Amino acid sequence: MKIKRYVVREMQEAIRLIKQDLGPDAVIVSSYKVPAKGIAGFFMPRLLEVTAALDEPHEINFRLKRAPVQLAATAGNSANSQSSPAVALPLKQQGHGERTLYLTSGRYGARRPDNPADSQLAEGPGPVGREVRQGVERRSLFEMIVNKEMEAGQGGDPVFNWRRALIKMDVDENIVERLLSDLNSELSQSGSEFENVYLNIKRQVIRLLEPAYIPTEKTRVLTFVGPTGVGKTTTLAKLATKLSLNENKKIALVAIQTYRLGAMEQLQAYGDFLGIPVEVVMTPAELARVLENHSDKDFVLVDTAGRSARNNGQLLELKSFLDAVGEPQDIFLVLSLTTKNRDLNKIAFEFQKIKCSKIIFTKLDETETYGSILNLVSAYGMPVAYLADGQGIPDCISEAKPRSIAELLFRGVDPDEVMAT
Repeated sequence: MKIKRYVVREMQEAIRLIKQDLGPDAVIVSSYKVPAKGIAGFFMPRLLEVTAALDEPHEINFRLKRAPVQLAATAGNSANSQSSPAVALPLKQQGHGERTLYLTSGRYGARRPDNPADSQLAEGPGPVGREVRQGVERRSLFEMIVNKEMEAGQGGDPVFNWRRALIKMDVDENIVERLLSDLNSELSQSGSEFENVYLNIKRQVIRLLEPAYIPTEKTRVLTFVGPTGVGKTTTLAKLATKLSLNENKKIALVAIQTYRLGAMEQLQAYGDFLGIPVEVVMTPAELARVLENHSDKDFVLVDTAGRSARNNGQLLELKSFLDAVGEPQDIFLVLSLTTKNRDLNKIAFEFQKIKCSKIIFTKLDETETYGSILNLVSAYGMPVAYLADGQGIPDCISEAKPRSIAELLFRGVDPDEVMAT
């Protein structure tokens, strides 16, 4: 077996060299990105290291007593030939050059390989049949890998590479097309570098997000809603701690307690730690009264039980509480970024019934793709107010802006690697 390693800029160059050195029967066994050598390698696009192998078959020599043409005629005129398709086998014969051997009903026929691709593969008997199958399997595997690499690289087309990278980030395909709409014109400009293309796409992301961030009047009542298990109470505690300790604001915590067990104890523990009042309400009227009693507070943070987006009754019950608030309020829809994109869309659509105003994404530390943030902002026009990336209080939460979301979206993306894929 022959094994060779190539360090190239792109897969197409490797395929050309492999075919040139090892022939079309070679198989690519591994490929991965490597940095260029030397200090300058840190500032250059990564190279591609490709390893290929060729399993050298034993050469088959047949001593033919009749001429190849006569053999082909005999095979073609056989009574059994009509029911048994021919099998093509590359054959090297001493003194006759390279020919193609055909197996038909156990007989042998040969001709020069005018167009071997037109031949049809069938099972052959004995060692000859095995050689046929092994040879065709090697060629088929190599062609499959070549086609896959060609489809993946598309000849190094940067638009295709960026489209693939954005889709891997879970960005909706329609949004991807919008982001790449003017990339061709960017690339056509003389002297356009990889970094310029990357910055262009980031600017497009920021422009797409900015319309949702229209300045609005600050509100005193902050209400947290969403499905179960997304971290609403923990997120509320993070913001309460920031407002109380970092900004010296006077705050109160309110829990809408209808059926969730254990939530009150958790919220009370946060209140005792911060030295702030914690109230529990069971009806919309009680909520209105508690808000009035705490009119001296800078902020009142309202915690709610998780509601299923599929349960209209629970959403309508929650809406009755929110309608009882007699002043402007921010209703934060708290969502986990680990939720599937399709489910996030469903949840956001159903929670629009209670007129959510902003989104908070949690569990950023439990995923590697952030395209759902861009998808929801674009679809519903609600800005993302905060991003939470852990359980730490209050450090693991930050305010979200278009620029910070764009930075998050491309976290871990090497633009040079995408362009050189």
